[in-house]
Amino acid sequence: MLKPAVNRDTVSGEALFILRNLRENGRLGRSNKLADVKAALEPSVSLEFDSYFFFLRKFHYIAMDREAQLKLTDQGERVVDGDALDKFTLEVGEFFADQIVGEDEATQAGSLDDLGAMPPPPPELTLDESEVARSSSPPPIPLPPARASRVGLPSVEPVIPPMPSVAPVNAPPPVAAAPVAAPMPSITSPLASSSMPPPASPAVAAPAAPKGTELDMRYQKFDPIGSGPLGTVFKGRFNALGLDISIKELKDIFGYFSFLQRGEVLKRLKRELCAQAQVRHPAIAQIVDQNVDSPRPYFVVELLRGSLKEKLEAGGGKGVPVPLALRCFLQLAYGLRAAHATGLTHHNLKPENILFDAYGNAKLADFGMGRVVEVDAAKGMPQVFMGTGGMVYMAPELIGRTKEAGPAADVYGLGILLYEMLTGQIPGRRSPLPSEVNSDAPSGLDSIFDRMTQDKKDQRYPDIEAMLEDVYKAFPDKEHLEKGDLILSSEPQQG
Repeated sequence: MLKPAVNRDTVSGEALFILRNLRENGRLGRSNKLADVKAALEPSVSLEFDSYFFFLRKFHYIAMDREAQLKLTDQGERVVDGDALDKFTLEVGEFFADQIVGEDEATQAGSLDDLGAMPPPPPELTLDESEVARSSSPPPIPLPPARASRVGLPSVEPVIPPMPSVAPVNAPPPVAAAPVAAPMPSITSPLASSSMPPPASPAVAAPAAPKGTELDMRYQKFDPIGSGPLGTVFKGRFNALGLDISIKELKDIFGYFSFLQRGEVLKRLKRELCAQAQVRHPAIAQIVDQNVDSPRPYFVVELLRGSLKEKLEAGGGKGVPVPLALRCFLQLAYGLRAAHATGLTHHNLKPENILFDAYGNAKLADFGMGRVVEVDAAKGMPQVFMGTGGMVYMAPELIGRTKEAGPAADVYGLGILLYEMLTGQIPGRRSPLPSEVNSDAPSGLDSIFDRMTQDKKDQRYPDIEAMLEDVYKAFPDKEHLEKGDLILSSEPQQG
């Protein structure tokens, strides 16, 4: 199946088409609400409508009021009137660089399309004639077929072998032939003789290795490896280094907010990603890059293998082996301590956000995603839980959305994770202590778990540092080394 080429001129024309329709709607008193405009015009453009919207807004060709009504800015009016079109086209090329093909590719794709069966003409994109007559603005520019399907090229044996020469002027016209399935159409001569030897068959190239989707010309995005309520994680590659990475696209986050709130969400998202990137620690997933200005915001993180959730599920409701549970617990504790020292709290602890490297070491991921979507009445942000922080791991002050939540809230979440790793269960108010459920669990951790998970903040450990003091006091024989010693595994893990 051949895809229609989408080049810079096509996208420029479609963006201009949207601007002209917005102006015409305004003159005729029709709705320019974002949802209405999107529903009316999305079938007529080649890319996702949201991409055009973000482009036009980013470069200040349109504005939007608090009622989500769109209108052209002065700059947008000038473009519709035919001014600064070269600048407009250049900006389209810059913004849509990873979604459009170059001129050479578009020319070749167009030539191949000409050889196939053409689809039926697209719906007329111009305005009603009576409406155009009432408007002084030019009608929308004609667009190529939008999202039209292409049929495969027919497999036909060539009737006349291709020749490099052009037919003489006084030669009789050539006999019409069926379309030839060739990389590029060639001009044939009527002087060609059947006695001539057939052209040599071109060498068949070996199929290329599958390629992923290019992102910002730096990364390739391959198949998804996980998903959650905010977005999808893909395996990727950092092209410059040939490094395998993970790419987390967060487009799903915006299904919970209006377009008016998008700017605030993106500002929060960038702030949290940059804060996590500043903390370099063996127990914290390394943020490599981010682009929240993309139509589909994403960030890049080191490639990790599996989560604590998967290990708990593999345990069949009995938790994980005690040595692994204790090692993960201490690794996570030191990771949180390092983050807290920079002023960064997690507040989103849950098994899905505990990932493992190739050696089985635990790493904290997705710091602060709960803060990205938290309620803020002053900015019109609704209260959205949507699973971003597993409710059972959240300290009471986080559920109450109080401003006093700090390191102690992470102490609470880590305590719940400790109990679940040791027992395979989520503790309740009257649950037995870990060693009462699992005889292999050290009894010295019972009182520590109990204090970590107190509902009242003033009865809980104030921070990880205080909690670690008691952990090492509970093990005087130094079974787990000394305070400050981070236990790392160096054994490669299978899978």
